[in-house]
Formats: sequence, structure tokens, C-alpha cells
Amino acid sequence: MQAEAVSSDQPLFSKKLLPSLAIALLGALIAVRWGGIGAAIFFVGYIWMTWVSLPAAAILYIVAAPFPLGIVFHHHKFYAADFMAIVMALKLIRDHWVEGITGLARRFFPQPYRWPLVFLFIMAILSLASSLSHFGTVIKILEYLEFFVVMVAVFREYGDNNAIWNWYLAALFVVVSVMVLYGLYQFMLQLGPVYNIVDGHHVRATGFFGQPNVFGGFSDQTFPLLAALVALGPPSLRQGWLKVALGLTALGVVISYSRGSWVADAGSVFFMGVLIALTRGRQALKRFASFGILVPIVMFVVVFLLGKTDLSHTALYVGAHKNTLERLTTTVTAVINPAGHFDTDQRLLIWKSALSAIRQHPLLGVGLGNFHLFIQQHPPKGLAGIPPMAHDLYLEWGADMGIGGIVAALWLEWSWLASSVRLVREKTAALSPYWYALLVGAFGTMTAFVIHNWVDFLIDQGVILPLLLALAAVSVAWERYGRHRS
Repeated sequence: MQAEAVSSDQPLFSKKLLPSLAIALLGALIAVRWGGIGAAIFFVGYIWMTWVSLPAAAILYIVAAPFPLGIVFHHHKFYAADFMAIVMALKLIRDHWVEGITGLARRFFPQPYRWPLVFLFIMAILSLASSLSHFGTVIKILEYLEFFVVMVAVFREYGDNNAIWNWYLAALFVVVSVMVLYGLYQFMLQLGPVYNIVDGHHVRATGFFGQPNVFGGFSDQTFPLLAALVALGPPSLRQGWLKVALGLTALGVVISYSRGSWVADAGSVFFMGVLIALTRGRQALKRFASFGILVPIVMFVVVFLLGKTDLSHTALYVGAHKNTLERLTTTVTAVINPAGHFDTDQRLLIWKSALSAIRQHPLLGVGLGNFHLFIQQHPPKGLAGIPPMAHDLYLEWGADMGIGGIVAALWLEWSWLASSVRLVREKTAALSPYWYALLVGAFGTMTAFVIHNWVDFLIDQGVILPLLLALAAVSVAWERYGRHRS
């Protein structure tokens, strides 16, 4: 991606950044051997870096967030990225304190999603009254503040400066590519648990997420952004490495063997195509189809052929483990005959338990982030293991926060999609190729998130990054082009 010059009031890289960056990297290296000492040194450097260049600190957050770096305290994982977000939040508050409470509220709660977001936090706070774990609920509220409030504000801080957006997106695409390469290594050498075996001699890729559906979600939400930028963006974005990253991202979706990811990207590409056809016509649609449709098909074929290899030499071949084509077929049959598919049958049991939680706690739920405690106390008959969540965003929030949680989910997602579609349709003529492509990609990422979260729950560190960048991009464009400003 080709960076443009950054103005002096929008610092990205400078000589002043080098000492703080060196200290942060030194701390990271020391942490490999002496964790606590290294972490302390790292954050000294990171705090300094944040005060010198907020965009540089945000880039480092993007790089670090998908990796499980952190500590476990009171049964909760605290990531290094969580502490990085706190530092950046303090920097934003310091820089904009003169705007007063109203100004800070506008900065942290962007207009397109402001009121559904406020409603979500009201329901989350109210859920403390009936929470099964007050500590767990408070941690979840802070986590949502980090994602939907702090990081969206950080990414939109410098507006539509293309150079800074190039760096944010490049960091995301590089991290996804690295994650997929590691996932391919797992897939080819069968480096994973037996229950993840596919095609006999392989396993579903998990990357560093530990779960294939989360790995797939990270890839499937990134793919629409990449496909739109490469197909519809300016010539400077049609570089070879971005096309390689696009191919790797599509490969990541496939080797996750996550049906939710496959359906999410299929639906995302379809709706993106409709939006492109309505705003830029058939030629633009053809260009997009050559990347958004052809690349995933090629990667399905590649993975199908790779499935015929055996580099594991573990003799764990079991004929029942489906190959890529069979897995694709069962994506349909699992809907028609859920009882005949173990994964689908287990999800139905989990969803039944979530509905039970909603019936028992319809007003305030069991506390944000506490459904896993409810199902642990009331396990349905036939459940193979206690899940960490409800495998459905809407039922998860319904169980956690009552019926208001479901309203919050639907209202929030509607505001995401409606604002992005409205911008693209009404402001097509005013949008540069770069921002047209970015907004169409953001819409695709939001769509993939909405679809995939019908069968999974993907609000977690790392996997949420593509969505946060998409939300920030739409809110930036809304401030510049939207008819309603605040």
C-alpha cells in the first residue's frame, strides 16, 4: 500500500519515536525469559510511544491483539493489548479534555451508532443487579468499552488521512497473513487435537486463537475489506503483496473448516455485490467478482487437493472425518437434518439452554458474560461439554442482559449496516476510489460479522479487529460526508 505524506499535526513515524520503540522492543525480548520485568519495560516504552505518536501505538495494538500475550487473573485472561488500550484511552482523554464531557462523549460515541451503543452499556450495567459473577460482568463491560468505545475512537482520531489508514490496514493484513501461514502449518502437519481432524490427515486450523471458528472469523471478517480495496480501490492498492494477502485470507477461511465463516463470506460477497451494482454498475461488479468470488473458489480447490497429502505420519486417519467438499455439502444438510450432525446438535442444546436463561431472567439476564456460568449450573441432557459462550450473539446477549440484550444486538447491528449502506449509496459521487472501496469493504466486514454471529460469538480480543476498523472507517466518513453531524 502506498503511503502519502503525513502532516506535522498527524505524527506517525519520526526520530522522536525511535527511543520509545527501542525500549518497547527490548522489553518484549526480555519478557520471553523474564515475563514481569520485560512487561514492565515494554509498557514504559509503549507509554512513551503513545505520547509521541498515537497512530504508531495503534499499529502496535493491531499487531499484538491477535496473539495470546497476557496473564490469567481470577479465571479471566488479561491481554497485553488490554493494557495498551488503557494507555491510548488516557492519551485521548488528555488531548481532548478541553472539549468537556459533551465533546468527549461525541468523540468516544460516534454518531452513527451512538444511541444503540449507549443502550447496550445501560443494559450491561443493569445486568449487574442479577449477575452470577459481578467481577466477570465488570470485566466484560470494560472489555466492551475497550473495543467499541476506545479503539474505534483511536482509529478514527486522525480522520480520513489515507496514509494512516494505509498503515492500519497493512498491519491488519500482515497479521492475518502470518496467522494463516501458521494455520496452514497446523493443517498440513495435523498439529491439533483429534476432535479437529478433517480429511483424515489434517486438522482444522486455529492459528493462535485456540479455536477454529475464531480463526475463521478473523479471516472471514478481513476478506471483504481486502477484496474491496484490491478490486475497487485506486491502482496503488493493486500491489502484488495485497493480492497475496487476499489469497492467504481466503485460504484461512477455508482451512478453518468453519461453516459459519464459509456462509458469512458467501453472504458478505453477495450483499457487497448488490451494493456495488447499485452504485458503480456492472463493470465494477465484474472486477469485484473476479476477486471476491474467484479467489475463494480457487482456495477451495487448493485445500481439496492439499487434503490428499499426508505429512503428519500419525496414523490417525478416520474415514468419518470429512474432506473439504463433504464439509461444504454438510453445511446444507446440517440445516435440514441437525440431529444427524454432532456440532449442530450440540449447538441446539446450547441455544435451548440460552432460551431457558432468557425465560428465567427476562429483564436483566444473568449478567454480561455469565451465560457460561448459567449453563454450567443447568447443563442440558446430552451436552458433551460446557461451552464458553452461547454460540450465538443474540442468544448470548439475551441470556446475559435479558430481552433488552437482544434489542441492543439488533439495533446496534442495524445502525452499522444502515449507516454504511447510506453513505455508499448517497455519497458515491463524492467518495474517492480509496474511500468508496474502504466503505464497501467495511460494509462487507459488518455483514460477515452479523451472519457468522448467528452460529458463534466473536466479540473477543484479536478476532474483533477487522470489525473495529470497519466501524471507525464508517464513522469517519459519516462525519465528513453524512448529512447529520454532531
